[in-house]
Amino acid sequence: MNNYLTAITATFGLLFSLNVTAQKKQVAKFQCTITRAVKRAYPASVRMWGFDVQQNQRTSAQFSGVVVSADGYILTAAHTILPGKNYKVFFPDGRECIALALGKIENKETPGIPDVGLMKITGKGTYPFAEMGYSASLLKNEPCISISYPESLNQNLPTLRLGVIAEVKNEYGFIRSTCKMEPGDSGGPLFDYHGRVIGLHSAIDVDENMNFEIPVDLYRHYWTALNKETLYTAFPEKTDHVEDDPMSLQLQKETAQKALNPDFGIPKIKNSSITIISKTKGHTMKIGACLLNVETAKGFKKQFLLSKNTMIGEDAQCDMNGIRVPVRFIARDQENDLVLYAIEQHATGGIELNLQDADTLKIEMGRLLYSIDPDGKVLRSVVGSKQFNLPKISSQPYLGAMVVYNSSPVQFSLIKEGGPAERAGIKVGDELISINGEMIKKANEFAPEMLKYWADDEVTFEWRNDTGNINKTIKLDGRGQSLSNHPADKFDGGKSERRDGFNAIFTHDAAIKASDCGSPVFDWEGNFYGINIARFSRTTTVVVPKKAIVEFVSKYVR
Repeated sequence: MNNYLTAITATFGLLFSLNVTAQKKQVAKFQCTITRAVKRAYPASVRMWGFDVQQNQRTSAQFSGVVVSADGYILTAAHTILPGKNYKVFFPDGRECIALALGKIENKETPGIPDVGLMKITGKGTYPFAEMGYSASLLKNEPCISISYPESLNQNLPTLRLGVIAEVKNEYGFIRSTCKMEPGDSGGPLFDYHGRVIGLHSAIDVDENMNFEIPVDLYRHYWTALNKETLYTAFPEKTDHVEDDPMSLQLQKETAQKALNPDFGIPKIKNSSITIISKTKGHTMKIGACLLNVETAKGFKKQFLLSKNTMIGEDAQCDMNGIRVPVRFIARDQENDLVLYAIEQHATGGIELNLQDADTLKIEMGRLLYSIDPDGKVLRSVVGSKQFNLPKISSQPYLGAMVVYNSSPVQFSLIKEGGPAERAGIKVGDELISINGEMIKKANEFAPEMLKYWADDEVTFEWRNDTGNINKTIKLDGRGQSLSNHPADKFDGGKSERRDGFNAIFTHDAAIKASDCGSPVFDWEGNFYGINIARFSRTTTVVVPKKAIVEFVSKYVR
């Protein structure tokens, strides 16, 4: 009997092992498929804006497009261009050129539909381009890739999002995909998993899965008409024949295979994400945290909780299976919005953080990732960018005061009602002397000095008025969220209050709620990649990578 049970156990173990091996091969194959597609599609994905070639100045908002021929034909959305106007084109490799808007189709009876626009680079040359696919051969749930330039990030390089075809053709004739969009992405390309252009970004609705794409076959069907600098208010009479997709049968076979719909399995790392509870202004606040296991120089194991600094208030505790356990503050890294705590009670599981291997992981666009929240929910995503710096814009501190342009000595010119400056007694005409002991002698020194600080920082200002010198410590405010009725600003959970002012971060496309930041990010093999630090926008979650975390934690592990 014992031999029989041993044999059964061994058989189940072998089957499980074979299943895990097959599962890993499926995911690895899918990873290779996405990586190849990105490599083909990325060089041709361009950033654009209107440009006055006589005045040498920008004339419109940013939008996206894709080059589809070596001589420089560009597909984009009609609502971004005006026929006969010039536009500046920026390639990911740094190349710049001028393009002329040719034809576009905007049916006056159906505004915003079909939104088809064509451009052509004016300079002679050979340009990076992507192959045009066929929207007629698309299949529901087929993987698709977006590579475009969201305006809110304002970066020279595009970001990537991975999704599926949710509807091959909706009631308005658009493709619907789950690749999230926002302003600036308009006209950007949607690629199939072979790196072929299958659609162009047109519009969104509030739901994050409601992203509408112009079918690429419309460009093929009206190619001749679109080559004229004409605004068509109805579909042109002149049409071109659209051939069948030579890859149609191949796509049908591939889409039905596990290689494009892999089973990622259940993450093995237990208790990698834990809730921290604290109080801010009388309200209870919850935020995720990474549970880290760190070995000291003497070989001892210590446990830490790493989380988002600006989302934790007073009396911080962690939730361990429904029991609140005290945590002890260790340090904070304001630049990366990180905070580190020690746990007063040992917890099972956690992330093994080796302080010697910070640089072993590559941040590659298209790398498959997953995040885990404290409830164990897994969100799949993809590395959306190379590493870059995200300047301090929304996170700039608010003093509520301006200074006279080019003044020396520096004089205050505008004091906002109810702001920190007014509450401190600063008035128009007062002379600024110093900020935290740093002498401010010229007006152009004021803004750079203020950028060194954050909301809630207490900063000492010295100024002079009719009564003499005044020296006072002022607590700076935050700038708050700007309100917008655009669907891109109505996603579930909204933007993080602190979402910029970071160096060497990367993005991914998981819909991490602002209240769920602090959770860990892994690649599909289970390697720890970093911490979700901010929901930046509809399309983008920001990650502080492992390297920065190791550098921070290393300072406090003895």
